[in-house]
Amino acid sequence: MSKRLASLLAWINFIVPLVAVVGAYGISIHQELQPACVPLWDGCTSISRAARYGDALFWFRGLMMPLSMLLVIYWLFQWRWLTGLAGPRRRHGAILWLGVISALALVLYANFLGSDGDFYRFMRRFGVTFYFAFAMLAQLISLQSLSTLKESLPPRLRRPLRLQLILVCIQWLWGGVSLWVDLTQPENEFQLQNIVEWNFALAMVGFYGVSGWMWWRDRMPAFLR
Repeated sequence: MSKRLASLLAWINFIVPLVAVVGAYGISIHQELQPACVPLWDGCTSISRAARYGDALFWFRGLMMPLSMLLVIYWLFQWRWLTGLAGPRRRHGAILWLGVISALALVLYANFLGSDGDFYRFMRRFGVTFYFAFAMLAQLISLQSLSTLKESLPPRLRRPLRLQLILVCIQWLWGGVSLWVDLTQPENEFQLQNIVEWNFALAMVGFYGVSGWMWWRDRMPAFLR
């Protein structure tokens, strides 16, 4: 795969979730299934509720199911890129497996979204928890591997690397807020958890977009060497 196609793949993994979620929420609003707001700071609905009912469910599933396969390919290229830059390391294998499991968990979540019953609710929670948690860990370990190359890393890659670090820190920050909400259970717990979910997800998919930028700026990405 050429550098251009690899970068495009990473950018698609950023754009498709935005189109899937925003489009599903727009459909739900149009069909009067969800209230209209800016959920990033209003938190009037969760991502799951925004895509769970009506035609929004088919829109969401139709985009997120194939996205999971693109994420598997992304993590394969991330593994090869990191291995080419830093050499074979055990942590690179962990990155690959965490990323692949995260992508498969997304399939589980999208497949059971919209189904009723305690079992289906458990499977949705299981899927979304593993999707977010394992992807965040894979991104964090990727940054740790790149940080060991700080001196030898080309200057053109350092700026996007700092941006990825900011995005991962944002995820951990929102994760801490979510834990605080669970422990304190304030009156607006529902809204706060929704705000956490939307902002956490935005930071997570932003990481993939920056990867596309990094691969594009790398004159000879390691997976092409």
